[in-house]
Amino acid sequence: MKILVIQQKMIGDVLISSIICNNLRVAYPEAQIDYLVYESTTPVLQGNPNLDTVILFKEKHRKNKKEFFKLALQIRENEYDLLIDAYSKLESWLIVLLSGAKRKISYRKKGRNFLYTTTVPFESFPKTSLGLAIERRLSLLKPLHLPIEIDPFPKLFVTAKEKQVAITLFENHHVRKDRKTVMISLLGSEKLKTYPLEYMAKVVDAIVENQDVNILFNYFPKQIDDATIIFDACKPSTKENIYFDLLANDLRGFIAIMNHCDLIIGNDGGAINMAKALHKPSFIIFSPWIEKKIWATFEDGKQHMSVHLNDFKPQLLHSKTEKELKKEALSLYQEFTPDLFGDKIESFINQNLNTILKPNITVHQKKAPISALIITYNEAENIKSVINDLDFAEEILVIDSFSTDQTTAIASSYKNVKVVQHAFENYAAQRNFAIRLAQNNWILFLDADERISEALKDEIIETVSKKESQSAYFFDRTFMFQNKKLRFSGWQTDKIFRLFQKDKAHYASHKIVHEKLIVHGNIGKLKNKLIHFSYKDYSSYKQKMIHYGQLKAQEEFNKGTKPTLFHFYIRPLYQFLYQYIIRLGILDGQKGITICYLNALSVYVRFQELKKRNSY
Repeated sequence: MKILVIQQKMIGDVLISSIICNNLRVAYPEAQIDYLVYESTTPVLQGNPNLDTVILFKEKHRKNKKEFFKLALQIRENEYDLLIDAYSKLESWLIVLLSGAKRKISYRKKGRNFLYTTTVPFESFPKTSLGLAIERRLSLLKPLHLPIEIDPFPKLFVTAKEKQVAITLFENHHVRKDRKTVMISLLGSEKLKTYPLEYMAKVVDAIVENQDVNILFNYFPKQIDDATIIFDACKPSTKENIYFDLLANDLRGFIAIMNHCDLIIGNDGGAINMAKALHKPSFIIFSPWIEKKIWATFEDGKQHMSVHLNDFKPQLLHSKTEKELKKEALSLYQEFTPDLFGDKIESFINQNLNTILKPNITVHQKKAPISALIITYNEAENIKSVINDLDFAEEILVIDSFSTDQTTAIASSYKNVKVVQHAFENYAAQRNFAIRLAQNNWILFLDADERISEALKDEIIETVSKKESQSAYFFDRTFMFQNKKLRFSGWQTDKIFRLFQKDKAHYASHKIVHEKLIVHGNIGKLKNKLIHFSYKDYSSYKQKMIHYGQLKAQEEFNKGTKPTLFHFYIRPLYQFLYQYIIRLGILDGQKGITICYLNALSVYVRFQELKKRNSY
């Protein structure tokens, strides 16, 4: 028996219509089941064992009549016993007409019923919580009276390799493992299907305000401007939870990433349908002109929920045609404010995040013989994350310079963390003080704004376990600019000592800032990079650069340097041009200008401060 199912265009349609093929395979295990779809939709079908051949409807078939009829004749040559047209548009009508299939099933619509041997009602209202999109597809199977229990759920098939790639991607972006992960369906397929950007930012803010979760944005590279607008409109505290650059290279990559998330919230579209096929809870914000009854599939008020303007302000949509609603969609969206459904999102998250198990992630059961050291001052925003990253170390010491925020309270809440307060003299002195307190010979230093990936953890543990190890190891660092990787501006070759043996290294006392480790013995390098979240926002990074400049002034003063016009004007200019031109900051765009300017400012502050000290 040969069967052809037609559903050509959108990803969501193709995925949902695949339930026809899945059920046919159970009913007719020996049949040849082919599926005709648009070429761009095939990633959602990869790995589906219920399909024999995916026939591609390509752009040339749409634009060229000769190519179209060539495809139709190729389909005719297959001599199908059964054809199911779930698309029912002009292109499929012509294919059906020329197919020569013995039995042809589609929806009952005026003016085209003669094309098919059997038609079924094209229902206007759903009868179950499956939603019309599912019910309509399943109705195409009813004339066959299949002797099976119908499975209404679309399926996606993720390979072990794809799962591992996603896990590695999460690790490389240092996604917090102690938090659940929420995917935001950020943008619709078009503007009329996209919840207003400023409103979406408020939705994300509300999610993070009520839940300590990781946030991933789903968007295409061509949509990065709109995605950036939403990110920039979020509160600073929200931005800390957003992994803006964690994106897939293709649709299969997105499926693997979504498979690693816990739930999805946002605009209706392919992303939501793929998430549902992966059995992920979903919360949909529908466009005012889209019919909720069609695409609110599997709606149960718990795992799957949705909202529509009609739920709250039906008078705005009453008696309007689809054409009128589409024309007014943007103005109607403005009436669909986030406060209308904020309680529903909160309820949805509370019901689902407490019941979903995270994907398995490597857990280090045995502690490594390492003393992990962190020096802090007002690092309440960072301290929890860096401590969580050090869960593999036998000892964790926080050396605090009398913070005025909640740094010490947060750190002290961990049973495995010892907090010691010590007045700050300079970075070298503070680090040497911390080393003297360490119980283990292996020292791992981390700044509060640095993060360790799972791969780097494994490499550190393996390194300190070797019988023959080097005296010290330096790490390459990835510099993150507002959660985005800075590729140039002098940071592309950034490396720093962070792992060393206590009895074979110490910090030079004359280096007050950007302290230098003196190593007695051989030096090695680890392969995996340390992630450095140094730049949170302009004002905080500026203050950091000014602080460094002031400390460097003390170094220059100790050396007896006398500042001149050269130091005040040429040195800062040289610093900027060196990083911006020689070190390719120009390739980082506006980010490059900002970083290069602030580093040049630090040089200027250094010599202004030095001038003051020399005048005392």
